[in-house]
Formats: sequence, C-alpha cells, structure tokens
Amino acid sequence: MFKRHAISAAALVCLAAATQSAFAQQQSLERVEITGSAIRRSVNDEGALPITVVKAEDLRQQGVTSVEGILELLSASQSSTPSTNSIGSGTGGATYANLRGLGSNKTLVLLNGRRMTAFAFDANAVDLNSIPFAVIERVEVLRDGASAVYGTDAIGGVINFITKSNYRGGQFVVEMTKPSEDGGKKEGASVTFGLGDLEKDKVNFWASFDSRRQQRVRALDRDFAKTGIIPSRGVSGNSGTTFPGNFAQNSTVGTANITAPNCAAPLSVVNPTNNKACVFDFTSTLDIIPDTKQNTVAGRLALKLADDHVLTVEALSTQNTNVSRVAPDPVTGITIQPSNPAYPKNYPGLDTTLPVSAGWRMVPAGSRTNTANSTAERAVIDLSGIIADWDYRVGALVSHSTGNDAATDGYVSAPFVRAQVAAGNLNPFRDPTAAELAIIQQAKRTGVFGYATGETRGFDVRASRELFSMPGGAAAIAVAAEMRKEKYRFDTNDDVVTNIPSAGRSINHKGGERDVKAYGAELLLPVWKNVEVQLAIRTDDYSDAGSSTNPKIGIRFQPIKEIVLRGSYNTGFRAPGLDDLYAPKTVTFTAGAKNDPLLCDAKGTAIAALGGVQGRDCGQQPQVQQGGTATLKPEKSKTFTMGFAIEPMKDLTFSFDYWNIKLRDQIGFVPVDTLIANSARYSSNFVRCNKLPIAVQDTLSRCTGLDNNSNAIGYIIQTNDNIGKVETDGVDITAGYNTKLGALGALMLSYDGTYVRSYQYQTSPLDPFKENVGIYSDGSPVFKWKHNISAAWSLNKVGARISVRHLSGYRDQNDPATVVGGASYYGDVDAYTLVDVSATYKFTKMTSLTLGVKNLMDKDPPFSNQSTRSQRGYDPRYADPLGRSLFVRAAVGF
Repeated sequence: MFKRHAISAAALVCLAAATQSAFAQQQSLERVEITGSAIRRSVNDEGALPITVVKAEDLRQQGVTSVEGILELLSASQSSTPSTNSIGSGTGGATYANLRGLGSNKTLVLLNGRRMTAFAFDANAVDLNSIPFAVIERVEVLRDGASAVYGTDAIGGVINFITKSNYRGGQFVVEMTKPSEDGGKKEGASVTFGLGDLEKDKVNFWASFDSRRQQRVRALDRDFAKTGIIPSRGVSGNSGTTFPGNFAQNSTVGTANITAPNCAAPLSVVNPTNNKACVFDFTSTLDIIPDTKQNTVAGRLALKLADDHVLTVEALSTQNTNVSRVAPDPVTGITIQPSNPAYPKNYPGLDTTLPVSAGWRMVPAGSRTNTANSTAERAVIDLSGIIADWDYRVGALVSHSTGNDAATDGYVSAPFVRAQVAAGNLNPFRDPTAAELAIIQQAKRTGVFGYATGETRGFDVRASRELFSMPGGAAAIAVAAEMRKEKYRFDTNDDVVTNIPSAGRSINHKGGERDVKAYGAELLLPVWKNVEVQLAIRTDDYSDAGSSTNPKIGIRFQPIKEIVLRGSYNTGFRAPGLDDLYAPKTVTFTAGAKNDPLLCDAKGTAIAALGGVQGRDCGQQPQVQQGGTATLKPEKSKTFTMGFAIEPMKDLTFSFDYWNIKLRDQIGFVPVDTLIANSARYSSNFVRCNKLPIAVQDTLSRCTGLDNNSNAIGYIIQTNDNIGKVETDGVDITAGYNTKLGALGALMLSYDGTYVRSYQYQTSPLDPFKENVGIYSDGSPVFKWKHNISAAWSLNKVGARISVRHLSGYRDQNDPATVVGGASYYGDVDAYTLVDVSATYKFTKMTSLTLGVKNLMDKDPPFSNQSTRSQRGYDPRYADPLGRSLFVRAAVGF
C-alpha cells in the first residue's frame, strides 16, 4: 500500500526506487515542511503533490558533478540555457532551469525553501552555478504551478535545493571526468566537515569548500562540430567578412575577393552563392565548450536554544569564471580610396575613380576571447520552533550577485584599423607583413565591457498548526508573510564598448529597484477518511507592477489502499523582472545569418536595383537592438493537473499526471525570423542606416564608411514586450520497482518520463498560434518525449547502476539563409539516446570509490542545421559534445 511521506509526494507515488530506499529508513514522526506547502506535517501524514525528489548521492554515483547536470535527468525540464551558451553571446556563463519549456524566468529556484538573487547579467533567473553542489542533500522538484504558495516565477514549477543538516564528521572528495577525445576534462575536489549533534549537544556546525573546473573543447576537436560549411547537407554557415577581405563597389562588381575562387582555405572558402567572393568558416575557430572554474564556500550553524526552538545561520559564497573563444574580429566599413596602395585596381569591372568598401577578418589577431567573472553571496538567519501548538519559522536573508564581462584577447579597435588602412599602413587583401603584424598588435584592445550587480534583501514569517478534527484527520492551517527589496544595476565601460563594436555591446547605464510585499494562507482539510482538500491563496504587491492574488485548490482521493487519485487547479503570475523592465538597450548581432527582406530576393541574392549588396545584406548576421521596456504587464497563468498513482503489487508503483498550462501576456521579444517573415507588418522595427544620424551609423556594422546613408539595415528593434499567449499540455509518467534477489542482493528499477502533447504559442497578440512540439520554431524545439530509465543493483558494499537518457527527434530549423542547398536538404533531427554505467564500492559509510562511463556507446550529437547558436552541425543546448567519458570519484571520510 502507499505510504505518505512529507519529504515529498514522490515517496507516495514512488517515482524512483532510489528515492524509496533513501527515505525508507525514516521511522520517527519528524515534522518537516515540504516543497509546495507551508504546512508542517508528520512524515506519515502527507498529502499528494506532483513532486519529484532526487537524492544527491545517487546523482554523484552517476557521474553528475554540477547542478547543471541535474537538469539532464529531470524529464520535466526542457532546459536550453547551459553554460555553453556563453559561446558567442554575453550570457556571462550562466546556467538556468526551464521547466515545461516556459522559460527560465518562469521556474522558481529555491535554496532551502528561500529565494536567491537572480543572476546579475540577467536579473530574471537564478544562475544554477551559484548553488553549492557539494553540500546538496536532495533536490525537490514541484511539477505544478505554485504562485499561491511562493508568488512570482512559480508558473512552470519550483526546484528546491536542500543542503545537508545536522552533518557530522568529515569527507574529502576528488573526482574527474575524462573524455576519450581531446578537451573537456572535468576535475573537482571538495572538503566538508561537521561538528556537534543538534539533539545531544544543542549545536551543529558544518562547513564546505568545493572547487571545480572544466577544460575547453575546440570545434576542431570534434568531427561533427569542426565546420559550419557542410556541402553534403546543403549547409553553409559562414560569414561574408573573411581573410583576406572581400570588397564591394557597384552592381557590376558586386561583392568580390581577389583570391576567389581560390580562397585562403581552410578558413576561407568560395561563397556557395557567389563564386567571385569568399566566405569565412567561423565555426572552425571557436570553442564549443568554454573553460570554466568554480569555487564555493558554504557553511551552516544551528543552535538549539530550547527544546522547541532552533536558530540557524547559513552562508555561502560562489565565484565563477567562464572563458569563451569565438572567431577572430570582423572589421567592416573599411573605405579604400583609389590612391591607396591596397586598392584592387586590377580587378575586372572596377571603376577605378571610385573607392571600394571592404570587410576584413582579423585572423592575425587570434580568436576573440571573453572572460566573464561572477560572484554569488547569500546569508540567511532563521528561527524556528513551536509556540502554543504553532509551528513557526521566521527568517531574514541578504543575497548578492555581481558580474563582469571582459575582452581579454583577439579584439581590435575597429576605428584604429580603418584609420590604418586609410593611411596605407594595412592591406586587408593579402597576408600581413611583419610591419603590418606589429600594427595589428597595436590595434588589439582589452578591458571590461560592463559591470552588473543584483541584490535581494528579505524578511519572511510563516506559521502552521492543526485546527480541529475532521472525518479524515486533523485540519491544518498555515499563514505566511514576506517582504523583500530587489535591486539591479548595469554600467558599461564606455571606452571599451566604443572601440570594440564587434562585441555587440552598447553604452548604457541602467538600474532599478522595487519593494515586494506578500501574504497568504493555506488550509488542509481531510474531509473524509480517504479525501483530502488543500486550499491556498496568496497576494503579492509590487511597487512597480501592481498586485495579484492567486488561489489554488488540490484534491487527493484514495478509494482503496492501492490507488491514489489527485488533481489541482491554480492561477499564477509573474511580475516583470528587473531586467525585463530596465535592461540596457544594446545593439548586438544575431547568432545566425539572415537575408534582408527588402534588399534580397527569395533565393538570397542581392537586389542591386534597390541598393542591395550581396556581402552586406544577404546571408549575413544583422544587428538587433534588445533591452527592457518599462511599461510591461505581468504574465498570468492558469494551471490544471489531474492524475493517479497505483501500486498493483508490492514494491511496484506507477503514476500518471496530466498537466495543462495556459499563459497570457508572455514577456519576451518577437523572434527575428518572425520579424523578417512579416517585414511589412513590422516595418517600424527595421531601422535602416539612412534614418539614423551619422554618428550612430558609424557604430553599426552595415552603416559605416561607404555605406553611410545607405538603405541597409542598421538594426532591428527586438526589445521586450508582452508578445501573446502560450498553451501547453502533456503527461508525466513515472514507475518504480524494488525487489530482493536473495543472496544476489537487491534490484531497483525506475522510469521518469514526460510526454508533451502540445505547445502552442503566439509571437504577437495579433498572430495565430504556432505549434512547437517536435518542431524547431523561432529559436528552439520542444521535445515530445523526454525520459530517463535506470536500474540499480546492490549487494553489501558493492553497487552498480545503468541509466538511459532519451530525447525524441524533431523537425529541424531548415533556415534557407543557412541551408543554401535548397528545400531538398531540409530534414529532421534524430532522437538522442545516451547510456551511462557506474559501479561503487563502499569501504565505510563515508569512504567510497565510484568508477563509471558516461555515454558508453560514444554517441555523437545528432546533426542539426540550426543557426541560432554559434556552434554548428549540432545543437549545443540539448546534446553533449564530450563523447564517451570515464569518470572516477573517490570519497574519504575522516
């Protein structure tokens, strides 16, 4: 029969055999607070909630070495923001959670039940790298909306990371993951020690230091990622700014290169749509995994002031460094007069009385290298206990996040290069001389682009107690109140930003702050012996976004001991994040090549009669202006869940939960593909050079030099807006089986899967819904199926495990600007399945050795023609490029 545990409803439905065994030994009637409820209850008296519990020790035995790795094992997670996203973008190396595919800003991340400050570079979501993995005991994932309990951000669900408590003893851990191919090695070490027994000694203190790093992987280190130009797939992911440089003058010459068609291979190859010009294979020069380092210090002091009162102080500090490398710097808008020694005067058809405009890839300067540094600090003081039959908890927190993003190599001052070419000191059409190399070194620039800070200060109080007896047990109530202040600030280093336009930064000095007040209540009503009703309501009041009140009702019905039926309905909301409102207006490049809808025809060929230039307007990366909007409305949602759990035989359990989410006033920006495909409707979003002042034009890649006052796109406005609705639904399926094998030990089997039936969204309130399930649309797919299967065997001190991770396939992006071979090359991305194995020997409770292999079958990522990310040939957001990797973990107790 089902046993009801307050640690998590996953124990009720037995989502994983490992979870069952983890809590089977808990015999005392401990009163704890579970994720998704503020009512403290006995571990033998817990209501059913759709919660998944993952035990950290099991994760470590599977080779998981970071919080980011946990997301790969959550079937409800459609995560698409790993640290590899720092390649070619200014993310600062952050990793975010994304339940149900609704976005990282609609998944609430908690540490020990309390909020953390959003990442400084993106004040909308918590960077998972700031969470101390070494001291995590378990992870509770509420797969349901929870605004009625937690307030904003909890539309997609809640992930609550629970650290160790009452930890005693010490442990030193070293671990390594070594891929069979070059690059990507992970190394880590941690030491944790604890003193005192809270019950016996009235005090417990533990502290931990954890250090981790991962080496970069170059695109050239993996055959599937080494180039963006793949003729066999009809794909040409390239840049028209190459080395030696292309030039353009008039419709007769168009875009040309004096070396074409014998371009400077392997980095420069002939343009597949114009054999007079060359293009640059930028993919081959970048990293597909960045260099990362992380150091974390965490500690916890608990004092038992009296039998029923405990004072706790928690603190942590995390430092992260992310070093990413992309293609050498492109310098465009270089004007070369006929009198210049570099002028290509012998090129056929050239009007030698007129200047040419050139673009030059600064290969001699090396790869552009960005170094992002971030810190996260958090301190919490908490007092909990029992007063007059009320379980109370009062706490205060201060959480702080900082970040900076710097150019550390490879970047050049574009104005300096243009001036040196104009003076005849540099020639962009050949290999540089020794003297020119010295000038290029002088052109290199380093420095910090910008600094960001975020801070949250908060105070909360909550209390719960039993009220009166009902047919099914004691009714209970919880009340809670919370106040917090949030701050955000972003400032650029203006000189650095001005001198390095290719970094896609703009001068900005922005900030904001707000006050939040919230109060709520929750009722638990066991109306009959086998029926339990949960009611909750919460009001949140934002000083800059107004107030919202959200209710929730949950029902649990157990007609017989082997079956549990459950359902819930709730409304949710998300106030615009500080970054949504106040993010600086920044002009940056799109990740993929696009065709100007006005100046290029359907085949991606420039329309000369309208002023189109092939190497400037077609198959190139346009610039977009992104940033906050102060007039945004909150997002609001309605969520409905219904499911059951059955135990058809002893130790065999199965659960099925249907979920349905409807979101309106979604905050985001209209995808650039949508803007281009509907350019007439969005004509005001296209800001062309001839509509801008010369001073502004000179900062934009398509408007400089001879392109001043041209009809080229200066930038496309893509700032935040309330862009429409999202409607999605699907099913979570879980199963678990435990069996004793006699003298052969024990076997535990588990399955955790999510099927997404539909994910429809609008790109603006005026647009029809688009289906995203199984289709790459406007930047990403939504997976129809994601599941994890594992089998764990144990006998005395020996254990072994095998796990299978699976993602379903989908229709590829098939962008005609990149898949230049035509529609015959359009295709699907194959399903992706990885197999991991491991074995552990426990010498003592605290000393063990684990050996394993991740990606046992050495499966390469499936091919994708996506052009949203800088990495090409696969999609780095969903696939692991490391290949087969050996991992080892040694833990020594002391």
